[in-house]
Amino acid sequence: MDELIIASRAVHFAAAVLMVGAPLFRLAVAPDGWRGDPGGRAIEIAAAVAALVSGLGWFAGVAATMAGSWADAITPDTLWAVSFETRFGHLWIARLVLLAALMTVQAIAKASPLRDAALLTLAAAFAASLVGVGHGLTGAGHGPEVARIHTAADIVHLLCAATWLGALVGLGRLIHRVLIGKETLDVVREALRRFSLIGYWAVALVLVTGCINALVMVPGPASLIGSDYGRALLVKLALVVVLVAIAIGNRVALTPRIMAADQSVAVRNLWRSVLVEQGVGLAVLTAVAWLGTIHPVP
Repeated sequence: MDELIIASRAVHFAAAVLMVGAPLFRLAVAPDGWRGDPGGRAIEIAAAVAALVSGLGWFAGVAATMAGSWADAITPDTLWAVSFETRFGHLWIARLVLLAALMTVQAIAKASPLRDAALLTLAAAFAASLVGVGHGLTGAGHGPEVARIHTAADIVHLLCAATWLGALVGLGRLIHRVLIGKETLDVVREALRRFSLIGYWAVALVLVTGCINALVMVPGPASLIGSDYGRALLVKLALVVVLVAIAIGNRVALTPRIMAADQSVAVRNLWRSVLVEQGVGLAVLTAVAWLGTIHPVP
């Protein structure tokens, strides 16, 4: 049951990241000439379908955990109880409504900045609602003020992570189009300038809010080693350090070369590095999915 929940959560988080990042990239990063985003609609619809399927898997895993077996999980009483008598169920239904609205806009609205703004708003609300099905509403024994701060920090943490990792997918796709001769190097240069500015703020806020969350959820340094939650958190932190190191390497070593001259080798190296960064980002999301199934340190 836990395996299904972790796998479903990981796919769900990745899909939410894509749905936030794609319209954000078109609105805030991509130069005007690329806002048509060839193939982007198909990717976003696929992400929404993945979110729906993984959401169903997540629901099934939670129902089976509550009922104690797969056979009991599909009984009407269990399905009703999970859907309408738990916070998870209430949020699950609300998120289905958001997902349906998002898929409708994706399918029928014509490409435009207004469509992207609507998609970004719906996707951001969808991603932010994940706080309600994790540890984001807990205060780990602290008072209500701390719990509110933790909730706000977790929402910012999720949205900034989705901004960083989601827009990174768009950047990788744009760089690849330059490599195959369908876009110019100037397009990538302009996108890199904009992405760097957004990335600085996103990464800084991810780190700050991550520290706030850790202070709330982990009572002391000893708990990082002495508890399952603390050890899982250390795995996540190690992956984030790798992710930040790759991003700094891209910014310091590769981006200046691309900005200075026609460096086709640097562009290809940057594309490969972005792919690695995306892979590490997916590993971070998997660690987060795992972390959410472990009871926080008391």
